[in-house]
Amino acid sequence: MEKTREIVLAKSAGFCPGVHQALERVRVLAERGKGPVFTLGPLVHSDVVIARLEAQGIRSVDSLEEVKGKGGVLVIRAHGITPELEAEVQAHGIPVVDATCPLVKKVHKAIARYVAQGYATVVVGDSGHAEVVGLLGYAGRGAQVVSGPEEAERLPAFDKVHVVAQTTQEEDVFLKTVAAVRRRSKTVAVSDTICKPSRDRQRETVDLAGKVDLMVVVGSRKSANTARLAAICRRLCPNTVFAESAADLDEAAVRAARRIGVTAGASAPDSLIQDVVSALRKV
Repeated sequence: MEKTREIVLAKSAGFCPGVHQALERVRVLAERGKGPVFTLGPLVHSDVVIARLEAQGIRSVDSLEEVKGKGGVLVIRAHGITPELEAEVQAHGIPVVDATCPLVKKVHKAIARYVAQGYATVVVGDSGHAEVVGLLGYAGRGAQVVSGPEEAERLPAFDKVHVVAQTTQEEDVFLKTVAAVRRRSKTVAVSDTICKPSRDRQRETVDLAGKVDLMVVVGSRKSANTARLAAICRRLCPNTVFAESAADLDEAAVRAARRIGVTAGASAPDSLIQDVVSALRKV
């Protein structure tokens, strides 16, 4: 008799609290109908979510020039922005709603506090990512971004340095990077700013990926935290699939697996996760 396929969905899969908060804020703004709602950059890194927001009249813009003279309200996205850009936004005249994740704001404050004490800043994260760009705005000149311990080994020696993490950074990478910075610097202050939702999601993923035949990671390739989950899975379960939709599933791989784990990034909506799970059950 053929064994029944087991599908295990990670409890932490899907929207994190910061994304939930940002989406709820723009939803309420759109329902009030007081003019168009703009987000300064994509609210979250998910084409599915962005398409739904656009259907509600909520549009992403890349610059303030795009909203000039159009009225409505401008939303600062969950990733946060630099102080300079925030000042420019506030001076623009359009009503502003700040949907920056509170946990990202805590990193802003930590960086500013140590900069005021003369510390240089090292951010462990993805160079060019929206959140990291915002963090660097608080760090001042000479701040450095490294993706891991290998890049940290090439940093200059610091007299005083403060190390922080992009909130979705992998814990092990952050700790190894801190160790590399310590070897090269006199005084090192560390703010472990990996957010609890990311930490919990990663730990649950590690536990699940080591116990399944196939691991499916649901979400957008544009999402840093989702890509990080996929990298973690591949180390523990080489048979890992990155699914931006159910169409990305490999039916042969699904049929061959008896226990399948499913996790999802912080910007993956529940409907997308359930579509993938339903497709897995139908194969």
